[in-house]
Amino acid sequence: MNRLAPIVSLALTLSASAHAAVLASTDFNDSTASGNTKSNLNWSLNGINDPGNLSVSEFGGGAVNLFNGQTLTQDSFTPALNVANLNTSWTFDIPITVSSGFDVTLTDVTFNALSVSGGEAENPNRQNDFTVSLLNPSNGLVEAITIADTVAGSGSQPLVTFDFVDVALDLPGTYTLRIRGGDYTGTDTSGNHTGLDNLTINGTAIPEPSSFALLALAALAAIGRRSRP
Repeated sequence: MNRLAPIVSLALTLSASAHAAVLASTDFNDSTASGNTKSNLNWSLNGINDPGNLSVSEFGGGAVNLFNGQTLTQDSFTPALNVANLNTSWTFDIPITVSSGFDVTLTDVTFNALSVSGGEAENPNRQNDFTVSLLNPSNGLVEAITIADTVAGSGSQPLVTFDFVDVALDLPGTYTLRIRGGDYTGTDTSGNHTGLDNLTINGTAIPEPSSFALLALAALAAIGRRSRP
C-alpha cells in the first residue's frame, strides 16, 4: 500500500476545509412549518454548528405564522404577512457558533427572493426590501446591508447577495445573522407576501493549528502501524 496515501488524504481534507465557500446552507426542501417556526431544515455545514430551527416575527414585535400549504411555500421560508399594503416587514435570527477547532470568516449571504399571494402562488413583479445584519456575541452591530426594491414573482426568483467585509468570527460565543424582509421603503403598494429560498452563508473555515497537528499525528500514526512487519 502507498504509505503516502494518508498524507495525501490529509492534505486534500485540509485544502477542502480551508477553501470551502459554504459555511451553512439550506434549500428548505421537506422542511416543516408549525406556527412561526421552520424545522427539519437539513443544514449543510462547514466550520459552524447547526443553527437549528428558524422562527419569524413581525418587525417591531407582532406575531407572524409561516405559510406551509403549497409546494412553493412549504419548500421556502415565507411568512404569512402582507408586507406591501401595510408597509411592514418580518425578521428572523440565525445563530452562528464557530465549531471547535476552526477559524471562520464570513464573506457573504445569498438567497432567492420570492413574492407570494395570499393563496400561496407567486405574485407578478412585486418589489421587496431585504436587510441582513451581523451581531456579535454581545449583540452589538457588526455590519448591516440593505438591498431595496428587489423585483420578484411569476417565476422570477432573483438571487440577492449581501457582501460583507470579510468578518472574522473570532469572539467567543454566538454571533447572530438577522434577516429582515418586506416592504419597509414603501415602494410597492399592491399587496404581497415576501419570502426567501436557498439560503446560503458563505465564507472560509480553516482548521486551527492544533487541529492541523492532531490530524497530522493521526496520519503519521496510521503510517507507522501499516509499516510494521
